[in-house]
Amino acid sequence: MRFKVFFQYVALILFAVLGILAVVLERDSVFLVAFFTFASVVCTAFLISWAAEASEFSVSRGLALAVVAIVQTLPEFFVEGTIAWKAGKDLVNWEGNVIANFTGANRLLTGLGWPLILITLAVQRRRKHSLGETGPTVVRLRREQSIEVVFLLASSLWYVVVLLKGTLTFVDTMVLGAIFVLYMWLLSKLPSEKEDPKEVLAASPLALVELETTRHRALAIGFLFTFSGLVFIVITEPFVDSIAKIATQLLGAGSVFFFLQWIAPFLSEFPEKVTAFNWARRVKLAPMALLNLVSSSVSELTVLVAIIPVIFSLSLGEVGTIHVSAHSVEILLTMAQSLYACASLLDLEYNMRTGSTLFVLWAVSTAFVETRLVISILFLLLAGLEVVVHRRKIVVFSAFRETLIEYVKRSH
Repeated sequence: MRFKVFFQYVALILFAVLGILAVVLERDSVFLVAFFTFASVVCTAFLISWAAEASEFSVSRGLALAVVAIVQTLPEFFVEGTIAWKAGKDLVNWEGNVIANFTGANRLLTGLGWPLILITLAVQRRRKHSLGETGPTVVRLRREQSIEVVFLLASSLWYVVVLLKGTLTFVDTMVLGAIFVLYMWLLSKLPSEKEDPKEVLAASPLALVELETTRHRALAIGFLFTFSGLVFIVITEPFVDSIAKIATQLLGAGSVFFFLQWIAPFLSEFPEKVTAFNWARRVKLAPMALLNLVSSSVSELTVLVAIIPVIFSLSLGEVGTIHVSAHSVEILLTMAQSLYACASLLDLEYNMRTGSTLFVLWAVSTAFVETRLVISILFLLLAGLEVVVHRRKIVVFSAFRETLIEYVKRSH
């Protein structure tokens, strides 16, 4: 087992290095660069994911929360930062693409990732049922986990302001950044989790936790974070350029937004979904799988978007305003889908009905672009319907208040 895990790490590192070599040696070959940078993104994202999972059991809880929340979305940070930088240098061709990555990333999480957890759970429940075990196909969150739901709701609602303004500015940076800082501060007040790493982690991240000394663990995790960051610094711009060039060659310049919206997030989020899938297979870890994706959604809706005006302005050489009104339907759909996802968790339970709705509407809006405004309105109506029909079962806000009293007030 140790040799197999060691081989996995070496193989992923070598593929990541091949991506760098392809960029350096074959930069003019679009499809070759695309192949190796795509593979490099996936491999490096796996390294980041494993290091992030291991860090939860290797450093203090407060530091782990901060590191994991940021690191899990590191690939999206590099891609989004690259697009924002290009927009500052070439406003005409790239400003319209600034929101592509974050809207696609968020819709993938809630539209595909969340239902994937329920589907996996349902399959496992059916297998257990054949062995005489029974149980509902529902994911139940603990009351203190209302923090994630409340902050997902708060960050989603801010996009009403973005839609009304039609811009992304430093105001958004400050507000969304403040929401994220408050979110992390409140999470740091919660008690440490008691899970056994052997029950939670797959073999690859577990191997990091089981290194002989704390120093060795810290060095290994630090190396993976540093190596992955350096790889992304080198390959992200060629990765983004290759997506844009392939889109243009295949379907014309108008398809660049769509390719950036789905290819980049799918590749970078793939390891995270694999982790969630593995957790959901062990039925009792399904809440952890869901919470992991909810937390990533909060990070992407807040701090990921908060960096866009900053990087854009640095590239522009002055404080700039990014106009997003041309893609207001994309932002509306992202917000509406997220609000429906929040509405499905107001009772701190996630079931097949709401999971199926999320998946079907996400699939339709992805396959048929012309339906996105209608799907947005439908998501909003269904979210309102969830609130009205199940108003007596809404516990998330009372649970949030109780959590604040128990863990925040008492700590002072």
